[in-house]
Amino acid sequence: MKKISTLKYILIGLTFISAVKMIFFGWVIDEGYAFAIGNRLLQGDLLFKDMWELHQTSGYAIEFLLGIYRFLVRSGEGEVVFVRAVGMIIHLAVSYALYRALKRHMSDEKAFIAAVLYANLTPKSICIPEFSNLINQTSVLTLICLDRLYLEKSAEDKKKRYMTAFAAGVFLSLCVMSYPPSVIFAVFVFVYVLLKSKGKRGEFITMLSVCLISGALYIVRIFSYMSAGELGDSVRMMLSSDSTHGGGLSKITGYASDTLILVIFIVVFGAAAFLISKLLGRKELFLPLVFIMVFGWRVLHILLKNDTYPVEYTFGCILIVSVLVLIYEIKAGAYSAEDKNLLKLYVGGSLGVFLTVLAACNQSVFSSAKYLTVLFAVTAALSYKEKSRDGNFRILFAAGVMAVILINIFQYANPRNRLLNIFDAEARVPSGPQAGLILERMYANKARIDNQELSEILNSADYVMITGDAITYLYTDARIGHGTTIMTEDYGENYALYWEARPDRKPDMIAVECYEGSLDAVVASSWLIDYLENEYGASEVVDTTYYRIYIK
Repeated sequence: MKKISTLKYILIGLTFISAVKMIFFGWVIDEGYAFAIGNRLLQGDLLFKDMWELHQTSGYAIEFLLGIYRFLVRSGEGEVVFVRAVGMIIHLAVSYALYRALKRHMSDEKAFIAAVLYANLTPKSICIPEFSNLINQTSVLTLICLDRLYLEKSAEDKKKRYMTAFAAGVFLSLCVMSYPPSVIFAVFVFVYVLLKSKGKRGEFITMLSVCLISGALYIVRIFSYMSAGELGDSVRMMLSSDSTHGGGLSKITGYASDTLILVIFIVVFGAAAFLISKLLGRKELFLPLVFIMVFGWRVLHILLKNDTYPVEYTFGCILIVSVLVLIYEIKAGAYSAEDKNLLKLYVGGSLGVFLTVLAACNQSVFSSAKYLTVLFAVTAALSYKEKSRDGNFRILFAAGVMAVILINIFQYANPRNRLLNIFDAEARVPSGPQAGLILERMYANKARIDNQELSEILNSADYVMITGDAITYLYTDARIGHGTTIMTEDYGENYALYWEARPDRKPDMIAVECYEGSLDAVVASSWLIDYLENEYGASEVVDTTYYRIYIK
């Protein structure tokens, strides 16, 4: 018992180190996009009317946190660290809620393992409350409510059951609002509730009513400032101008290719684990061997900065282990009736979120696998045998869990999406919204210089457009003068479409990335640079260290 307690303290300590590292170290382009959405909502931009942001409905969380921080501090200095810290607290709180829910059905040790794994597996390896974390967390909270309603053995009074159903409806509404395609997950929830309610429809009606009323209020709010026709036009233009989603036949072909790679990985790791466990004469070592090989292999690649495959393949590891766990345990008949009920809820719900992402995005199967965190956490916990007489099983399993945490600790997020490790973090950002972050020296210096130089020029504009990382919009008080701040791959004519629809928001200044006279390669070959040089009509062009600013 003492060894188990010691191991718990070690895992909690490593998780805490991982959390601190995620708050202060590294930077991902997607974070800048999320902050830009929250900031423009705080500045008064209206959903769909002023914004063509694909994930605009998820901006409420960062808008709220930025508003609180600026009200208390009277400045935006260091606000990124604050939002990250609150986001991490929320994520750890959800992890604890998952632990409390699961330990009603399994041993404390198994529930603890599931919670630790979930705590260390965020969809994008970031902790701010942007759309991926929001749908991940709100979907889990919805499942926890359903767990309490239909799986918990202890009887509850009617009032508490309706309150739990009401909470489930709130969390489900937030999930769909954070990412509208999550209606796929919502369908799973309502089908599950209908099947479980056994003719008693009160809880189903309560949940459905909360969702319908929330949706109606949301639509009424939007229609208070724009017509149904304007909303339809805005949504159509938003989707047609986005190059990061969709895909058609090429998308399906890509999924088929990913699945083939996945099968190869499963065969390699599965075969290796099977052979080793057979040679040792201990079949129960199969799962922990797969666990430690997959995640230990990933830690090794991070430390060696091996860039032979995309960074997103990290998440494919989750899928690999989860598939192997389910196949192995089902074949072994290891699941009790209660285990199977847990799997139907948590694995089914996790797959609902996974299918949502597959259907709505053109990400790879590997990248989309990052939304299977609950599936992985629950199946891994159920496969853990705390009463195993084989000490090697527990040692290997603990090593696998530690490897998952070490991935968070050692992997260094950077805007170029290259595979780096924590030792590449060299400098602290001294000022601006990102003050306190520890980044590569070049990015830390760029954040400091851009914050100083861009604010001096852009603050005199009403509306601006800035290429590159959208965090730069937080360096100025000027409003955003185009539809979407997502880092596009082409800077194409979709900007002109927005300015035609909203001529009142044409930017007074447009800043494009330029260093020592050389334009960013993407910008230099884009529609935007042709527009700036031939149609925009700039009266002045000013070069800063990293930008060329066209001033009307």
